[in-house]
Parts: sequence; C-alpha cells; structure tokens
Amino acid sequence: MRNSLVSKIPFILLLLAVAVIATATFVEGRSGSAYARQAIYGTWWFVALWGMIAVAGCGLLYKRKMWRRPSVFLLHLSFLFILLGAFITHVTSRGGMTHLREGEATRTYWVKNDQGAYVEPGTLPFYLALHDFRILYDADGITPADYVSQVVVSTPEGKEEFTISMNNIGRVRGYRIYQTSYDDDELGSVFTISYDPWGTAVTYVGYLLMAFSMLWISVKKGRKKATEEKGRSWLPTILLAFCGTVMASYMVISICRAPLLPVLRSPFLVVHVSTIMIGYILLVVSLLRREVLRPAIFFLAVGIFLGAIWANVSWGTYWSWDPKESWALVTLLLYSLPLHEESLPWFRSVRNYRIYSLLCLASLLMTYFGVNYLLGGMHSYAG
Repeated sequence: MRNSLVSKIPFILLLLAVAVIATATFVEGRSGSAYARQAIYGTWWFVALWGMIAVAGCGLLYKRKMWRRPSVFLLHLSFLFILLGAFITHVTSRGGMTHLREGEATRTYWVKNDQGAYVEPGTLPFYLALHDFRILYDADGITPADYVSQVVVSTPEGKEEFTISMNNIGRVRGYRIYQTSYDDDELGSVFTISYDPWGTAVTYVGYLLMAFSMLWISVKKGRKKATEEKGRSWLPTILLAFCGTVMASYMVISICRAPLLPVLRSPFLVVHVSTIMIGYILLVVSLLRREVLRPAIFFLAVGIFLGAIWANVSWGTYWSWDPKESWALVTLLLYSLPLHEESLPWFRSVRNYRIYSLLCLASLLMTYFGVNYLLGGMHSYAG
C-alpha cells in the first residue's frame, strides 16, 4: 500500500500544479499579469512545488528502473532539463525595457519592480543608440508589415550597426534586444532587454532531448504495432476527426480573417499552429481511439515548445505564463496521466479512461476557446 502511494506522489503533485496554474490564469484575468506573477508564479512555494515534482519524478524513475527503457528514460530526463533551465532562468536572468529617441544613446534600461512598474535602473555593458526607426507597410500603404530600428552598439572594441525588427533580435555580449514598441511620431523606439545565457541554453537542450526521445518512442511503437483492431469500424473516429478539422479551421480563419500583425509574420506561425492543431484533433479522436493519445500528446508538446522558441525570438522570453500557454500546459499534463497505467492502474479500464477523457475535454475547450473569450493575454490576436 505504501509503495503504491509513493508511486502516485508525482501525479498528485502534478494535479496540484495544474490546479494552481488554472487558478492563476483567472487571478491574472481579474488582477493583471504583474499581480499573478507576484502572488503565484514568482513565489518561492510555486518554484518549490515544481522542485518537489522533479524530486518525486526522479524517485519514481529510480523505483521503476526506467533506465532499462532508454527511450522513455530520455523523455523524462528531458523534462528535468526543462525544469532545471526554467529554475536557472528564474534565479539568474535579468532584463527590462529601454526607450530611445533617434540620435540618442544610453547604457540604462529599466527593470520591473514587484508591482510591474519599470522604475529600477539597470546598466548595460555597452552603449545602445537609435540611428533610425521606420514602419514598413503592406502594398495597401495602411497595414504595418514590420517595425524596424537601425541601432548602433558601442563597445570598447568599436561600433557596430545592425537592424532590430519584429522576429529579428539583436545580440550583444549575451544580451538580446527586441523591438517592442515605438513613439507615436515614429521618432523613437522601445526595446526589451533580456540577459539569460544559461537558463535558455539548458531549456533548449531539454527541448532537443524531448524531440529526439519522442521520435525514438514513436518509431519503436510503430514497429510493434499490430493489427489487433483491424475489424473495428473507423466511422466514429472519422466523425471525430471531422469535428476536429472544423475546430482547427476556425482557428486558422480567425487568425487570417484580418491582416496579420507584424509579430505573426514569422515562419513559426504555420509550424506552431499546425502542430498544435494536429495535437488538438488527435486528443479529440483519442476519446474513442486510445492508441492515438500518445502521438496527440507528442504533437501538443512539440507545438507548445515550438511556441516557446518563437516567443523567445519575438517577446524576449520563452515562457511568460500567458493564459493561452498556461492552459495548453494544463491540457498537456492532464492528458498525459493515462499514459502512466503502471503507476495509475485506474486508467487500465476502458470505461475509466473514457470518463476521464470526457472530463479533459473541458480543459481542451478552455485552451482553445475559453482563454480567447474569458482571459485574453498576449495570444488574444488569435481569438
């Protein structure tokens, strides 16, 4: 009995994290992102919760002798790298905002305080000067296609001029500089400054390990797959897939019905949205076809982390606890539980699995529709 409880501790902690994250998104919707970070996401106990999940997960991996299944072991190891990278980012990263008018130079940027106001100064190890700012327009002359700043960086080694625009960041001595906003008279720019040389690198190692291990697992499963259910009707599955396709089409139409914002004019748009949508469709299909649950989760995980990389390129951080990404993570965690039948034998029952999957649809619908209409956030342009 005790061993059974020990095996369930990581999943109990994960469900607790899910409850906290879901609650935090509504707190953020009511009181703002600065308050949510101060009250929940940035607290010691939230960080400690993820630490306990990591420790409990390591204990379960050891108990199950998971190294005997190298592909699965590598997958879980990738999650530990991602958590470690997030912790390093939380502890060591720094950044803020700086504002420049054309012809001005500065070494100062402004850091957020606990209330979310940029009032605390920071110092760059170089001078940043704005030479020129301009807005590029579509052929109609009205729709902005990009915001472009020509900047000059001065270091003891000399001066260097380069271009910063949406989805095209500047890199100087480990600092990353992002085009964030501009003055109404188009003679000034606002830049996000980010310095995170270690946390991002460790997290990206986790992403690579995750992608490799999921591909490894998928190949192994594909080779072992038999034709056990060859005589079963695929009509219900086809109907579910059709519903999923309609849902995916709604997302694509909602994004493309208006001219794209400059931040969306990125190669990541197609691959991120497409991967996420395939994951969502397969999650719906998995209600009747359990064998597609694993690839559904894999597609969703890859889509989330592709989005994280895109966010790092465009927003200056790979994870910001935006409601959309938070609920995508909640959905991923909830749907991943039935894959752990060895530790959670309750899911071995087809009936129990389908009841649970029906409940999880609420999270999927919240991620897909609810966030756009109830919570907003940085992904609100997609709704």
